[in-house]
Amino acid sequence: MGMEQANSLRFKFDVSAYRLLGRELITDRITALFELVKNCYDANAEVVTIDFININPLTKDSKIVIRDNGIGMTFEDIRDKWMVIGTSSKRRNSKSPAPYNRKVAGKKGVGRFAVDKLGDRLLLKTKKKHSNTVICLETDWSFYAREEHQQLELDFDGNQKLFTDVDNLYWFQELNDNSQGTTLEISGINDVWSEKDLQRATKELSKLIRPNLIQRYPFDVYINAPQYPSYVNKKIESNVIEHATLSIELGYDIDNQKQEILSIIDGELTKILVPIRPCGLIGFTLYYYDQKAKAKFNKLTDDRVDGIKVYRDGLIATPFAEYADRRDGQKDLFGIDKRRWSGFFDKLSSRDLLGWVDIAEDRNPEIIDATNRQDFVDNDAWRELKFFVIEQIQKIEEYLKLRKNQTREKTKSEFNSASNDIGIIRQEINRLIQSSQSEENKKQLEDVSKKLSKAQASVNKGLSDFQRLEDEKKQQENLLFSLVSLQTYAAMLSHITRTSIGRIKRQAEYISKWIFSSEKNQICQKYGKYIFKEMNNLDRAVDFMLKYAKDDQCFTEINVKEALDNIFYNIYADEFARRGIHALLELNKELTIIYNLKAFEDIFDNLISNSLKALKNIEGEKIIKCSGIVEKNQLVIFFSDNGVGIKEEDKFRIFDVFYTTTADFGGAGLGLFIVKSRLESMQGSIEVIDNELKPTGVTFKIVLPFKK
Repeated sequence: MGMEQANSLRFKFDVSAYRLLGRELITDRITALFELVKNCYDANAEVVTIDFININPLTKDSKIVIRDNGIGMTFEDIRDKWMVIGTSSKRRNSKSPAPYNRKVAGKKGVGRFAVDKLGDRLLLKTKKKHSNTVICLETDWSFYAREEHQQLELDFDGNQKLFTDVDNLYWFQELNDNSQGTTLEISGINDVWSEKDLQRATKELSKLIRPNLIQRYPFDVYINAPQYPSYVNKKIESNVIEHATLSIELGYDIDNQKQEILSIIDGELTKILVPIRPCGLIGFTLYYYDQKAKAKFNKLTDDRVDGIKVYRDGLIATPFAEYADRRDGQKDLFGIDKRRWSGFFDKLSSRDLLGWVDIAEDRNPEIIDATNRQDFVDNDAWRELKFFVIEQIQKIEEYLKLRKNQTREKTKSEFNSASNDIGIIRQEINRLIQSSQSEENKKQLEDVSKKLSKAQASVNKGLSDFQRLEDEKKQQENLLFSLVSLQTYAAMLSHITRTSIGRIKRQAEYISKWIFSSEKNQICQKYGKYIFKEMNNLDRAVDFMLKYAKDDQCFTEINVKEALDNIFYNIYADEFARRGIHALLELNKELTIIYNLKAFEDIFDNLISNSLKALKNIEGEKIIKCSGIVEKNQLVIFFSDNGVGIKEEDKFRIFDVFYTTTADFGGAGLGLFIVKSRLESMQGSIEVIDNELKPTGVTFKIVLPFKK
């Protein structure tokens, strides 16, 4: 059959495109204002004024007028840029004209449709410096709406007017002065603007420019609403950030492609450098406010501590419309408040934190605004950025908990010191009583001794009450921690189960469809193996949950050395011998802890299982080593192997569920998650430290308190 001559078709825009790109895409009035003010910033404006005229109640004379003193537009700019949907002009030229050279914010080419969210009609007036002509362009969105409605009512049989067929009137006016800039006069206002709405707009627009950003040229925004006396030519200003309990600023080494993160070293919150993450290099500034600091901040700023923002090249990125009257309704951009637990009682929320993430187009090209300006595109870079933010918050939580414990210990120590000091003074007074020759002095000294005795009794009672309250609080924390941990495990089990079932379902469906096709036998066999692997994952996850459910029912005294001897030299002895692994266990003391034996064995079963996978393809001597020391009231165990090791960039996520570096050897990403979960449920911890078996391998530091 011969090929007929090919023809072509072009996409067309239905007249409803105005609505899809306007009010249905820009879903919030404040976001619409942001989009239009951003255009002023890109146009090198130094001053922007937003006039709200007769906006409560609405009348035929109601208007919103946005004026700037930017560079203005030529007729060609209007025809080839403003009137072109998705224009690439700002993507081609990522900086505004000299000498400002601002990184332009609007690059999607649809921001001008934000006008439709504010009102039905737009009159644009623009003038270039040294020009005697003002160019005027009128767009009537209500005409598009009427046309769309008419087309829905009548059958045009494919001959209806398209979005690009609608005429927008323009004309020229003469103006002989040296002014420049653009004015957007919006009428047919859609919604009433109350004083509360203007308050919200002011607060959100105050976050447009990153705090502490040093600008060569000013960018001042004014709101003028004559109906409200407090909003007559009101300048929008950023709040001065001060009075924080703790402030953190993280940077990066761009030459060596290293990122600063937080770490706790010797009890102090410290910055360390790690390899660049998939999200790119990040600047991160964070302020923590305790209750006292928050009260002071609220009083001085008439604002609230409201979480972390994202700024790209100094200008706020999405979401713009974060503010909500009710805190529960505010967007939790990084999932800070959605974490089920992080020490539970010591968890910080977005109400305790104020700060910003500083990204840039050249450093973080994969972090992309969603078109509706309310979120980011969900990709690896954005997920990694969220992980980065949560990781730093967790370190702050850990540090604050450490400080709190130190304060408690200091308080108890001061109680004891006060009691001892009073006792010493009483002894000295009693010695003076015995040596005194004056009966009057003896009587006075005896009175002082009695008062000191009462004071000492009060101090001792205070110390006893303090200890009792501490014990009661600890019992309550343990109970609630167990409940929240169980909730977390149940949620994670559901996630594991759902993921595995989804894979099994798809693969089983494929096998059932193609099992009788000889061409697909090889794939069917491969999927059969996958199903077997996923069933093992499910079995392991359910087994973990069942074990956890029984953990609190059978606590017993565990001789650590005997338990580890049994694991290394009994349970795994044959496996070590078969694989040629030299197992070293170095525990010299007979140490006893009170834990669930099965949970304790489960920790080391998973660690050994991981080591076996990591050692599988290692040439030469293969070593698994376990040693332990006592530090104060806790047992510290070091577990090492000289396998393939863990990449530097993976060290901070190896405890995440489903994250594995041994997938080729059957790793499912559950083992280290289970280990960490086990230890945290027992108020212990695990971390990766410098490997003791050079040059390859890994060392885990496990901390278990003797007292539960």
